[in-house]
Amino acid sequence: MPSQISYSPISKNPNASYTLIYFITGNPGLIGYYTTFLSTLNTLLSSSSTPTSTIHINGQSLFGFEDEDISANTDSPYTLEQEIQLSLQSIKTQRIPSGPRENQPYDNIILIGHSVGAYILLEAISRLRNTNTPMKINGGILLFPTVTHLAQSPSGVKFTSLCRIPNFPQTANLVAKVLLWSLPWAATRWFVGLVTGMPPDMAQVTAKFLRSRMGVWQALRMAKDEMEVVTEDRWDDEIWGIEHDSGEKQKNIPKLVFYFGQDDHWVANHTRDELIAARGGSETSKSKPVMLIDENNVPHSFCLMSLLQRGLRNATALIFHAFSSRAYRPVRVRNAMVLRRRFFKTIDDL
Repeated sequence: MPSQISYSPISKNPNASYTLIYFITGNPGLIGYYTTFLSTLNTLLSSSSTPTSTIHINGQSLFGFEDEDISANTDSPYTLEQEIQLSLQSIKTQRIPSGPRENQPYDNIILIGHSVGAYILLEAISRLRNTNTPMKINGGILLFPTVTHLAQSPSGVKFTSLCRIPNFPQTANLVAKVLLWSLPWAATRWFVGLVTGMPPDMAQVTAKFLRSRMGVWQALRMAKDEMEVVTEDRWDDEIWGIEHDSGEKQKNIPKLVFYFGQDDHWVANHTRDELIAARGGSETSKSKPVMLIDENNVPHSFCLMSLLQRGLRNATALIFHAFSSRAYRPVRVRNAMVLRRRFFKTIDDL
């Protein structure tokens, strides 16, 4: 089982409702990168919990990134398709862990996906709708989503060029091992922090990733998949809420909120704007996704920011704002308390 982060407060009230926020990482798929982010999110949410309404947060590393979840006979990385299947399987197994309602399903489930995690989120929702499972996904929040034409982004163009090097993912994995094998753990962590400028906790996660058995290979192999697979919009109109706008009765259509970076090096501005124009909601089509563009200079890799940096708290608070928003427009995050109240009201309305 991959490493995971879980916040699961229990209500003694047998009639309490439970909402699960399930987080899907980007690539590299290490949940450790999101420790501070999810802790901040839990702090903001827990102050608003009541005896009759409880929110749980759960997230785990994608497979292949943690040595603990790689068997001795595993000799190749997981594909993007396998990661989607395994994430979907994990979502299906989520249950209230303890208390009067132990092992019962959650009343509400909200998925949050970052980067390629947003692509996995959309695939999970789409595939759940095509099964007989009674599980209902109430909403999805897609942070800095890479869901179409990834190879056209500035970083995608560069990475595609690197992929032309024969056996590039395996070679890079080997180079990382050769460079770091002789360094003690403390020296590796210090070196990573010095080179990347990451805060100590993030440098520790990165050092572990670089020294892992096949983490670098997994990240690059999966990224190569992303360049080839994340192309055209592949989801049907039901996912985007279009049929619902026409007056037909649609059940269990999750509310989707996209939060794009202003100049995201993993999302080309023109492909972002095309998606917003084609699929974004408006005052006359409120069942379509809300699509927002950041104005707070929050970067794609917001999870690597120090807790002391204002951007991380803004990135956390924007979840409440985004999930309560009704139209595509840029966002300014100001009052977290107001955003919390709006967030809970939105959940109640689902």
